[in-house]
Amino acid sequence: MILKVVLTRMLTDALGRRISYLRISVVDACNLRCVYCMPAHGMHFTKFSKLMSPREIGIISSAAASLGTTTIRITGGEPLVRQDIEEIAAEIAEAGIRDIPISTNGIFLEQHAEALASSGVTRANVSLDTLNAERFRSITRGGDIQRVLNGIEAAERSGIWPIKLNTVLMKGVNTDELVELAEFALTRGYSIRFIEMMPLKNNVDFQQELFFPAALAKRKLSSRFTLHPSNESTGQGPAVYYNVEGYEGKIGFITPLSGNFCSRCNRVRITSDGRLRMCLFGDNMLDIVGIIRSGGGEKEVADALRHAIAGKPERHFLDIGKTSSETLYSMSQIGG
Repeated sequence: MILKVVLTRMLTDALGRRISYLRISVVDACNLRCVYCMPAHGMHFTKFSKLMSPREIGIISSAAASLGTTTIRITGGEPLVRQDIEEIAAEIAEAGIRDIPISTNGIFLEQHAEALASSGVTRANVSLDTLNAERFRSITRGGDIQRVLNGIEAAERSGIWPIKLNTVLMKGVNTDELVELAEFALTRGYSIRFIEMMPLKNNVDFQQELFFPAALAKRKLSSRFTLHPSNESTGQGPAVYYNVEGYEGKIGFITPLSGNFCSRCNRVRITSDGRLRMCLFGDNMLDIVGIIRSGGGEKEVADALRHAIAGKPERHFLDIGKTSSETLYSMSQIGG
């Protein structure tokens, strides 16, 4: 494998934030309809023929790697609904990226885990909002929790590690399970992140009602676990982590509403239709895949990335109770 030479001019925005992390959404479709993410019916997804191809993703990955990107996360929608997902992972690995995590709901993870690991996927984040099978069916509108649990175990057996679980906090829905969810993760060596529910296009009418601040979650968990601030908290990711006395795994909190983390943001996103998105919540986008489809290659994509990221916004402007559905997208559209 040819190692990419990192250019001396790294990807840095106007505020001096080093952009070393790229999230690529490979599909906007999903096999579940989680209540905080999608409506039960009426979603319209991009046709598979219109999605970025593995080779196009490989060109974008090579361009990003040449500018100092060290991590490319595969996201969706649900990335494992793509039959060529292993080919996509292999293209990213061939670009010289050594850290290739994947975010998944876990339903199809068991059947893909071994091939994903062989293709270069290094670690996994799996959504798990409850351990109760009936509650899981209700939150996901039909999902089978046992398939998720089997998928997590298969990923671990295949060498995909570490594994992190993502739990969206929903007041009155799963906040009675926080300690149980943490114990499930920690006793297996996993980390778990509790995420404040963000306003999205399809939940803005009830998001306030279900909003549960991370500070209250931390208080609940502190009654059972002894938490110490982790050095991992000083990184540029959105989560603030705590070491848990007696356990290898960590507990993290992601606070897009109660605690803005934009000053340490190190990431940008490519949407499933090939647009560079500088912020999870913002309309500043650039058609990256269009450059390739117009005949451009790695150099042209790298030039476009460098120019666009210089204009990355200072912060998002999500405000509790002040966001309308007209200004929002679904999470599957923007890739999480």
